[in-house]
Amino acid sequence: MDAEKSAVVETSSVSAKSPDSYLSGWQLAAVIFSLFLGVFVVSLDTSIIGVVIPSISSHFHALDDAAWYGSAYLLTITAFQPLMGSMYKFFKVELVFQICLVVFEVGSILCAAATNSAMFIVGRAIAGTGAAGILQGALSIIAITVVLEKRPLYQGIVISVFVISVCVGPVLGGAFTTHGIWRWCFWINVPIGGVTLILLLFVLRIRNAANDNRSLPLKVKLQHMDPIGCVVFIGAVCCLLLALQWGGQTKPWHSATIIGLFVGFGLLSILFVGIQVWRKERALIPLRVLRQRSIWTSGGVLFCLGSATYAVTYYMPYYFQAVQGADAVHSGVDLIAVFIPQMLAVIVTSALVTQWGYYVPYMIVGELICIAGTVLLTRLKVESSTVYWAAALVVHGLGMGLAMQLPYTAVNVVLHEDDVPTGNAIAVFVWQLGGALSIAISQTISLNNILREVPRQIPELSPERVMSWGASNLEVLAPTADALIELRSIWCTSVSHVMIFALACICASVLFTAGMEWLNAKKVANQRREAGGGGGQTGVGLV
Repeated sequence: MDAEKSAVVETSSVSAKSPDSYLSGWQLAAVIFSLFLGVFVVSLDTSIIGVVIPSISSHFHALDDAAWYGSAYLLTITAFQPLMGSMYKFFKVELVFQICLVVFEVGSILCAAATNSAMFIVGRAIAGTGAAGILQGALSIIAITVVLEKRPLYQGIVISVFVISVCVGPVLGGAFTTHGIWRWCFWINVPIGGVTLILLLFVLRIRNAANDNRSLPLKVKLQHMDPIGCVVFIGAVCCLLLALQWGGQTKPWHSATIIGLFVGFGLLSILFVGIQVWRKERALIPLRVLRQRSIWTSGGVLFCLGSATYAVTYYMPYYFQAVQGADAVHSGVDLIAVFIPQMLAVIVTSALVTQWGYYVPYMIVGELICIAGTVLLTRLKVESSTVYWAAALVVHGLGMGLAMQLPYTAVNVVLHEDDVPTGNAIAVFVWQLGGALSIAISQTISLNNILREVPRQIPELSPERVMSWGASNLEVLAPTADALIELRSIWCTSVSHVMIFALACICASVLFTAGMEWLNAKKVANQRREAGGGGGQTGVGLV
């Protein structure tokens, strides 16, 4: 059977949605702008925190808690992704999105007003819980308010906000920290989130969004949301992320705690899969969704590209600060070389896919371009010129921008409207998980190089002291001028090794992309419309 025809379901088996149910004109523009702002506060919160953690830990005199400032947020935003997918599947998407935004704002206020370290950690955990539902909520709202063939464009616009925030976040965080007002890194979320909430309350009107799932009684909805599976899944993710966060930092990898966490992750993962098989259609993640070729391959692409993105964006600042001697603010400015072309590529590619319909070719081209740029990054030297590293980042960013948002288009093309929230949850989760694993792996790669090379090249300097010192002000750390040169060379090698890891991830993404179905979003939308689907809301992928 032709792949595009298999993405269409029989008219008699689904309810149609008329074209006038979608938004257009100023109302659609206002909704997209509000979703853009909502995702912006989450992405800004993610990108700004790394710069201010040292100042926060010093303010609260709680250096031992510093790891939790990032971990508390990472745990909740990752672990609650499937649960949020179920929320969007069974309840009104606009209401769930607004609740998530309010929860995120409450967490931000707690962080901004924190009087001690424990309060700040709780605030971060609450903010992460709300943030877990904001991106996939924005994608779900677009799926309901925009016709299928135009969704790549609007999804690209919303997703491009992550690129903007990574440009703005470190610079803004550095500026706030420099002026001693780090709390504004969290207060700034309040007015932006407030504007988003007001816009959505007055502008967003979703018509004919009811379906069989959202019409169920509350008790039945709760049963279908798989509460046992949710608890087991959250436990498994927490075990994995805690092991990765603590391993090699606060606890050695061979410690009983880390080994126990990995064992717990494995056992809970097996239990979760068993629960999903047992519950079938009432599972948190129905296996029929995961079995669809374009879903698991898209997940593989997002996992690999998420890993590469986090590796590059987290460790290029180490190159700027440790090797080139830049401060935190200037290292954030230097990253603009990767994010501006990435943002432009996201928007342009989304427009082209909207016009042409095919999306897999752009992904393959983008990944190949990204590989070329990352190869250049693996060859960074202490003496590399600004033109060299900037050109490498531009090529990397251009390629990443061509590919990174299009797997979300695949979710909309192959899944029935009822399953799109589940597909979005899978997509966002694997991206987040890839990033979390990447940070841990990259850190291990970097620290192992320092542990190996510092005693060999600078015997008078302890590698433990180098690791605790960080990447800035190496002039003070190095005992001599020659030692400073060697230290910068060691850091450069560490970053290069991390870039090799990022390169391997991008190469792996090509294999997953090659396995995706070459569907045309415009043709699928037209076929569904002819079948009575009203513009692409009634398709079912490859069943």
